[in-house]
Amino acid sequence: MNEKRILEMDSYEQKVLANILNDKRKSLIEENKDNDFIDEILEKVIDAPIKKKSLFKKEKRDER
Repeated sequence: MNEKRILEMDSYEQKVLANILNDKRKSLIEENKDNDFIDEILEKVIDAPIKKKSLFKKEKRDER
């Protein structure tokens, strides 16, 4: 099953996760092992979109 997960994290947590993945990538390269899956995940972490918060709440209006 190919389920997608959404994680919310601040920029500090994103940097920590990227560093952990990069360290794992480096160790796999040193061991001459396949690191393509780590590259894909690292790219997703780095390029993750930013969720912008609105200062104003939108109110739903009833249509008549």
